[in-house]
Amino acid sequence: MNFLYSERKGDLMFRKMFICILGITLGLSAILSPHVAQAANEKTTLEYGNGATYYGETKNGKPHGNGTMTWGKTKTYKGSWAQGKRSGHGVYKVITRGEDSITESKYDGNWKSDKKDGQGKLEIKKTSLDDVMLRMRLQSGAFVKDQWVTGYDIQHAAVADPPYSFAYKDSKMSLKILGDAGNILNGLKNNYFFSFTYQKGKIYKSVGVGDEYDRKQFSSFIKSVEKEIKPHINQFEKLAKQL
Repeated sequence: MNFLYSERKGDLMFRKMFICILGITLGLSAILSPHVAQAANEKTTLEYGNGATYYGETKNGKPHGNGTMTWGKTKTYKGSWAQGKRSGHGVYKVITRGEDSITESKYDGNWKSDKKDGQGKLEIKKTSLDDVMLRMRLQSGAFVKDQWVTGYDIQHAAVADPPYSFAYKDSKMSLKILGDAGNILNGLKNNYFFSFTYQKGKIYKSVGVGDEYDRKQFSSFIKSVEKEIKPHINQFEKLAKQL
């Protein structure tokens, strides 16, 4: 009887020891697993035949995660990748040199399958070879397949008349104004502007320089939509300061 009791007691202690060791093993694996994941995301360098170089996280030999791709000295993308394509948030910069000008563009926003897609901001600046500003453009809002679809589009040309072009559009309303960058709303109320176009549903109003129109009637229309267009005009003037 004592022999059987001792054998059962020893077996019970063995089981307790096994459970204890198993618990320690699981605990260590939980602690070490982040390090294993981190090792899988180590940054590497990839070089392509077209002169492009990538440095960052990869998966199956392709950019995947966070990394930077450079195409010579003219193009750079820094941000998120998925299966070798720009996807997620990233910043893309391009420099194009012409015979008499240099154009710099920068897109900071969301990407999907190598195309601008989602919320973002695109800035384009064209200067002469002696660094004189010729034209600037800023688009902010939503992009779909590389195209700006909603939000704000501001353009400024140094030698154009008028110097500024302002546009806003969403799924319900569109607004476009040509003129100067300051006191836009007061200019509309006092008939001091180059052109004005407003459309919302069946309501359409378009007036430009040289058009014959009733000034009092136009001022009344501006007052009727003032509450709606004022926030966008304020944003026009704010974004114009960035150009």
